[in-house]
This record gives sequence, structure tokens and C-alpha cells, in this order.
Amino acid sequence: MGGEEESQSNTQSGATKRKESTPPDGYVCRLCSVPGHWIQVCPTKKTGDKKRKRKPSDHVPVPGKDPSPEDVAEAQKMQEIPPPKCFCGETSRLNKVKRSKAGGDNSRALGKYFFFCSKKRDDETQCRFARPADLELNKMKARAGNKAAQKKTEQEESAQKKKETKQIKKAKVEQSEKKKQVEAAAAAEEDNDDSSSSSGSSSSSDSSSSDDDEE
Repeated sequence: MGGEEESQSNTQSGATKRKESTPPDGYVCRLCSVPGHWIQVCPTKKTGDKKRKRKPSDHVPVPGKDPSPEDVAEAQKMQEIPPPKCFCGETSRLNKVKRSKAGGDNSRALGKYFFFCSKKRDDETQCRFARPADLELNKMKARAGNKAAQKKTEQEESAQKKKETKQIKKAKVEQSEKKKQVEAAAAAEEDNDDSSSSSGSSSSSDSSSSDDDEE
């Protein structure tokens, strides 16, 4: 027992010394590919920034068994659809039909995506909910189209309101300018009347003074 404890302590102390020491020339850390430290004390290992590169797979896709790129793209598109509620009130799950009990190999549902009840098959409360994903996809597109049409209508109404407001402001400005012109014309007429009355009074006073001189 004592010998085992001593060997373990010696091993631990040796590993500690190795970690604290400087690695020899030519040693490169396999985690960060930077020399100067042991792999046990790599900074990326401590901070958790280590990035492992996945090795390229040598697997060759088998037609009919492995999904093709088109299948993967279709599955990704279907996963963007919000899952509807099943008859149980639970959120349904998306699944691709691979076999059908009712239609067999001639079933039109084979290879199609459906939303099913998310409960397990051995659960007696599992409902018979089965809705084609294409139906939900068409609904989602229709809702998006309705939103786009509604947004376009709102933009047109906003533009029309702005146009009407601009026209009203323009009409008010024109009305105020006409009012100013009318007031200016009225003031000019008053000035003319005052000048004519003053000239008439001065001429009458001149005639009366000439009559006095003749007498």
C-alpha cells in the first residue's frame, strides 16, 4: 500500500514538473499548433476556445438509403414550418412517412412530410392527428402574402394621407396669400380715397381764398 501511494505521488509530481517546465525545441502543442508550452497547460484548453476540426468522412451516399442534398434541403424547409396543435392540444411533431399500414407500398403519403401527435406510440391517449406539411406550408405562405398585401395597403393609405395633408397645407397657404392680397388692395384703395379727399379739400380752400382776394 505504501509503495503504491509513493508511486502515485511521484507520478503526480512528475506530471506537475513537466507542466511547469518548458518543452524542448521542436515540441508543438497539438491543440493550438503553437510551440512554447505543453499540451496539458494549453491556453485554449483552459479558456475553452479549443476548436476541433471534423475529419472529412469517407462515407459514400447510397441512393435510396442515404438522404440526397435535395432531401436535406426539403427537410430544412419543412422544419421552418411552425408545428400545429394536434387533437390532444399538444404541439405536433414533423415526420417523414416511410411506410403506410393502410395504403402499403402504393400509398401516396410515402416520402411526404406529415405532422403527427407527439405522444409515444404505446401511449393510449395518442390521437390520430396526421396533417400534411405541405398544407401548413401553403397556409404559412398565404399568411405571409396577406401580411405583405396588408403592409402594402397600409403604405398606400399612409402615402395618400400624406398627400392629402400636403394639399390641405398648400390650400391654406394659398388662401392666406389671397387674403393678404385682398387686404393690401383694400388698404391701397383707402389710401387713394384719403389722398383724393385731401386734394379736394385743398382745392376748395384755394378757390375760397381767390374769391376773397377779388372782393
